[in-house]
Amino acid sequence: MTEEKKGIHRAWLVFIGVCMMMAGGMGLVLNVMGNFFAPMAIQFGLFTPEGALDVTQVTLLMTVYSYVMLVWLPFAGRLFDKIDARILFGAAGIILVVGVALLGVWTQVWQIYISGAMMGLAGPFIFLVGPSVLINNWFAPGQAGKFLGIASAFTGVGAFVWSPLFAGFIQSMGYQTAFFIEAALAAVLILIPAFFFFRTRPEDVGLKQFGIEKEVGNAEDAKKSGVSGKFALGTVAFYAIFIAACLISLGGGYKSIIPTALDSTVGNDGSLALLGASMISAAAVGNILGKITLGTLSDKIGIRNAMVVFAAISAIGFALMVTMLGDNQVIMLAAGFCIGTGDAMMSVGLPLVTRSAFGDRDYAKIYSYLNMGIAILGGLGATFVAFVARISGGFQMAYGLGIGFEVVIAACVIIAAINAKRFKDKWTAEGEPEKSRR
Repeated sequence: MTEEKKGIHRAWLVFIGVCMMMAGGMGLVLNVMGNFFAPMAIQFGLFTPEGALDVTQVTLLMTVYSYVMLVWLPFAGRLFDKIDARILFGAAGIILVVGVALLGVWTQVWQIYISGAMMGLAGPFIFLVGPSVLINNWFAPGQAGKFLGIASAFTGVGAFVWSPLFAGFIQSMGYQTAFFIEAALAAVLILIPAFFFFRTRPEDVGLKQFGIEKEVGNAEDAKKSGVSGKFALGTVAFYAIFIAACLISLGGGYKSIIPTALDSTVGNDGSLALLGASMISAAAVGNILGKITLGTLSDKIGIRNAMVVFAAISAIGFALMVTMLGDNQVIMLAAGFCIGTGDAMMSVGLPLVTRSAFGDRDYAKIYSYLNMGIAILGGLGATFVAFVARISGGFQMAYGLGIGFEVVIAACVIIAAINAKRFKDKWTAEGEPEKSRR
């Protein structure tokens, strides 16, 4: 390795690039997609026999995206250490941008599924695994939480800006033109950092991880230390984190269905519609602040303790929904905020828990495996909550189950941390032979 270069560390450039990618990827493409469903269904002539608009076939676009990504994730995870970040993120960004642009071109509904498949191919790199790989590669363990939290918060900041902006574009210019604008913005925010800011590891440009000197005596000994993906798959910690990831992924459904839950309250004459929208906004604030806080808190008290704290906060939100549904606006806004913080456990907590348990050696591969559970259940959250509400006669039971899920999440994180300590002595550097579990 060459001598550390003086001046501003390149990690800051990588960090800025990840922030841009989060705002232009998940923040722009995924979080805004719901604005397009109704106008696309109208364009394709999708109506029920009764004449009502039917968006079912259009929303299958996101199902195709989810399940293409599910199949692709275990293979994609192997590429991060094999292909230069400029090529990997650049190619994924181009695929995503072209897929979005084509949504403004397609004239038949089956064609939009091609774009869904393209989004699924890009997803592991742009949306899920890629951002945490870059942050974990470039920042020392004691610094990564803070920077990952801030970068992840840009998905929420992007949603605040993009959603109303593109709603206006769709209304004034049509959804096809809006997709072209979205593709152009995504290209700027993703491809510029991909080609000019990113490198896979600091060692690629003769640097060390940002902040590593303060944490270990010899940064060389800390590089890429951990266990292999094969070893991780044989541990209790992996499956404990996998269960936690699956349950956390249901949280988005609890958040999105809040207006429906309020609308179902006895005697509601529609006056709670504004409160429901306000709770979604409160949840968005909880999303942004939660990501920044969880990342910083994990650096201070450890990721295990930070995750337990956030599981408790989410449980409080669910408890308020069970006991006070629609009764008090201030309490309901607090409930929305608490439930919104659960998003931080997904995008910030899980990557840090994975790194803490298994190290950096095969992080991308292991985290890709864990994201398969998220891909399976992530799109079923709202359906699950609605189903429980239907069979139980109300949303109190559904949100009551949410409390139980948070308890299980906290327990799984604790179990994973305890089990991970037992194989800490099995960590090896990249290229060294695997140590026996015995």
